[in-house]
Formats: sequence, structure tokens, C-alpha cells
Amino acid sequence: MGTNNSHADVVIIGAGAVGAATACELARRGASVTVLEAGDAVGNGCSYANAGLLAPSHVEPLTTPANVLDGLRYMFAPDSPFHVHPNPKLLPWFLQFAAASTPRRARAMTARLQELAEHSLQLHAAYADDGMDTGYRHSGSMDVFLTEQHYEQTRETFDDGAGAPGGGTHQPGADSGQTRLLTADETRTLEPALGTVAGAIHRPAEAICGSQEFVAATLKTAEQHGATIHWGTHVRQLDAGATRITGVSTNRGRFTGDEYVVAAGLESDRLCGNVGVRMPLQGAKGYVVDLEVTGEVPEIPMLFKELKVVATPYPDRLRLSGTLELGGDPRELNQRRIQAIRDAGDRGLPRLNISRTIQTWAGQRPCTSDGVPVIGRSTKRPNLTVTAGHGMWGLTLGPVTGELVARGLLEAAPTLHEAAFSPDRFSRS
Repeated sequence: MGTNNSHADVVIIGAGAVGAATACELARRGASVTVLEAGDAVGNGCSYANAGLLAPSHVEPLTTPANVLDGLRYMFAPDSPFHVHPNPKLLPWFLQFAAASTPRRARAMTARLQELAEHSLQLHAAYADDGMDTGYRHSGSMDVFLTEQHYEQTRETFDDGAGAPGGGTHQPGADSGQTRLLTADETRTLEPALGTVAGAIHRPAEAICGSQEFVAATLKTAEQHGATIHWGTHVRQLDAGATRITGVSTNRGRFTGDEYVVAAGLESDRLCGNVGVRMPLQGAKGYVVDLEVTGEVPEIPMLFKELKVVATPYPDRLRLSGTLELGGDPRELNQRRIQAIRDAGDRGLPRLNISRTIQTWAGQRPCTSDGVPVIGRSTKRPNLTVTAGHGMWGLTLGPVTGELVARGLLEAAPTLHEAAFSPDRFSRS
């Protein structure tokens, strides 16, 4: 086949949350953009369903000492919140994962990722202010403790910057912008839908949005600024010359550009590997249960800390999401995991009336073997930029990733050369 399109400044492979935000940021800065997406519509990959919680406080590398211990502890517990299948094919990846999980690195990468997530939250708010219908709502969020043990462990180390936790002049529900540790009574006053709890951390600055709405809105904005979206376009390979990428071969012809951005989720592994850029990605399966509910429905999205399940209230549903499953069959819906998520909702929100289950879904979040995303330009292929491996944080970090790419490619900003996020780091290891 011949070349299918006019030459673009930037060709983006993948129209999930990260690819869509990148297209938006580039197009709004005046670049000509072509987006290639294998799916036939918005949200065919892991951007289809997401907790939707824009909570920088939750963002951390997957590689932490606690997660390594949990992976080993829960290996044979099929209803656990973090499950690693005893799959021999996963062993090399998991060994790299364990090696990257040092306390010092976990602290440093958590600080950096949360810095990016804070800026990304501001961009999410700015998108809404600009009229993008992403489903954004400045809702605040809560980390809810169901047991006294976990609450006391947190209370002993928590410094809310405003006196004793739960004391002083604090008024439950007052949106002061400050993170506060609440007592059990304050927690239930702020969110009456909750059942018996030990307390909570309230973060008024955080928010929610809709995953599909976000992708649709950012792609629409990109198109309004001249971007072209090609749906149903399966990328067979990146075509490479001696050093640079020369084009993209697809089922609908060949596309060319000056710069190429791979934002293709798990497919990024194959596409980058074919041009000599190693990209060890594994799918971490997460589950979503959408419920039509009545009764005492929460207003504030919340994470049940001990159970690692998020409850997100949308106008037409309550979304329960959770678990992280590595190395299993990507097509399997584990009913014990689904029931564990539903049980968490029943325990935390006992006065809900469930009218029906709207959908049950599982998706593969692409995770790198060192637990942090790839956001950067390759020195092996100087016109190749990779944005992949965001794991659970693709929606949260989508806007800031797009901005980093746009500033790096169009403004020569040094945003695509951070060693910790480099696409070449796995080839060196």
C-alpha cells in the first residue's frame, strides 16, 4: 500500500487517555497531528473504565517494598487486592520489579510522580474551565479506614498542618483545601452514606472525571485544532531507517510524520521492540463494577484503605473498582475478585439499594518492570517518543504527559530527557 495521508508534524499511535491528551496538547499548540487507533470508537482499551479518581495523593510507583511483600503474600489468595499469579513467564519481569522496589527509590519516585500528578490535576481543572466536557467534578476525596488498627497507625504519623487531627477549629465538610485526618464522627458527618468506620483522611483539593468522557473531549478538542483521528487502524510496525523512524505501516496504508509518539498501551512493547527500544510491559488487570443505586448514595469518592477498593459516585451510577492482578489470563473475569469488590461496597456503604448491575469489566493496565511510566524521547531513534506504562495512573497523568510531550517536541523544552522516565532505560539495564 502507498502512503495514506498527508505528512503530519506528529503521528501518535494510540487514542487512550494518554494519547488523546497528547494529541490535544500538540494540536492546541499548532502542530499538525495524526492519531492512529486500532479500536473503532473511544475507550476500546483500558481507558474504557477507570475509577476516575484524580487523586495525586494515591499516585506512586508500583514498585514499592510493600507491593513486593503483598505480591508474595497474596500469590495464592484469589480474592486478594493485589495478586501475582505463579506464572514462570512472569519471573524475569517480577525479578526486575523486586530489584527496583527499594525504599529510597520508592520515596524519590513517589515524590516525583505526585509532583506531576498535582500539576496534572490543575490541567484537568483547566480543561473543564475551557469548556471540555470531561465529566470533571471538584468533589474532594476520602481515604476511609474501616478498622481502628489502620486508623491508629495513620493517626500516629499524620501531620495535617493544622493542629491535632480532628480537633481545633476544623468543621467537617469545610472545603479549606487542606488535607485533614477526621475522627469517626467527623467522617460520618461529612459523608452520611458511610457505615461503621474508624475515621478518614479528607482531601478537599482532589476531583473526579469520566474516563471515556475525558478521551472523547480531548480528542474533540484536538480535531477542532486540525488533528485527524483514524479509527480501526491497526499498526503493524514502525518503519525504521538507519537511525530514525520513517513511517508507520498499518492495515489502512502507511502514515508519515516528522515525529512519532507511541502511546499504545501494552502494544507499545511490541512496536518499540521491533525498532530496538526494549519496553518490558505487563498487563495488570483491574476490575470495575458499575451499579445503579438508590438509598444513601455517597457524594464524595472514596478509597476503602484496608480493602483497596474505590467507590466513585457518578450521576447515573456508582462505580466500584479495585484489585491488581499480574500474570493471569487477560480474558478471564475472576468472579471471586468481583465479589470481593462488591462486598467492599456493601461493607463501607451498607445503606445502598442496588437496583441492578450496569456492567462488570476488567482491563489490562500496562505496567513497566520498574513501576514508573515511560515518558521520553529515545536516543536510539531520535524522532521516537514513548508515553506508556502508566499503569493505574493513565487518566490522572494524561494531561501532564501530553504537556511534557508537546513542550518537548514543539518548544525544545528538556521535558523528554528525564532519566527515570527514559524509554532507553530498559535497554541499558
